[in-house]
Amino acid sequence: MSFEEFEHQARLYVLGAMEEDEQAAFEDARREFGRRAESVIEECRRLNAAFALALRPQPPKQEAKAKLMSLIQKSLAEKRATKA
Repeated sequence: MSFEEFEHQARLYVLGAMEEDEQAAFEDARREFGRRAESVIEECRRLNAAFALALRPQPPKQEAKAKLMSLIQKSLAEKRATKA
């Protein structure tokens, strides 16, 4: 893997969006590139945190909220049924 490829994949690594085999190859390259690799990963982490902090919270859509509440109620009912 070239260092340029490593830089591009570091973004996926920080997000936890790699398959196992991709992550293994990335970790090998991380050891190979040493301190340069760690600097890239740290920069990606900083950018990721800055992006997350820049997002404005939005209220949930009513249908999503209703679906979540329904799932919670179903789960609670199932737990009560197994205890009885």
